[in-house]
Amino acid sequence: MRWSWSRSLVAVAAFLSLGACASAVFQQPEVRLEGVQLAGLGLRGGTLLFNVEVTNPNRFTLSAEELTYQLSIADTRASGDTLWLDLASGTYAEPFSVGGGETATVQVPVEFTYAGLGGAAASILRAGTFSYRATGTVDVRTPLGSREVPFRRGGMVTLMGAG
Repeated sequence: MRWSWSRSLVAVAAFLSLGACASAVFQQPEVRLEGVQLAGLGLRGGTLLFNVEVTNPNRFTLSAEELTYQLSIADTRASGDTLWLDLASGTYAEPFSVGGGETATVQVPVEFTYAGLGGAAASILRAGTFSYRATGTVDVRTPLGSREVPFRRGGMVTLMGAG
């Protein structure tokens, strides 16, 4: 049996419509960094807790194997210019899942050293606060495959707790 142009066209159309159906079934989850809290300070550094909220608009459960992050802090110079210093980056490799139509909050511990604070240390000790900028991705597993969902947030942390 020979394939005709019309059969080839029907096969291509069917393949494209299946792909369109798969992308229509999946809705991008919403990932938000709700805040950063100071969890503790030690002799050489401290720990911050990222509160990452994941909202799943899909009918099925989403699973995540890892979350990657980059954290920068502001070093405001005497001239008024702000320089962003890389404080920490890493991967949170604790699996979590979010049910269909649900929202879950994941606390991600981020350790830092005082040496990483650089010139910002003096202003942090003087003011008791610091501005941060956090970015990252959550590697989400769905029945349709893996997707990376980005997040970004900036804010302020006080040495007494959440800011």
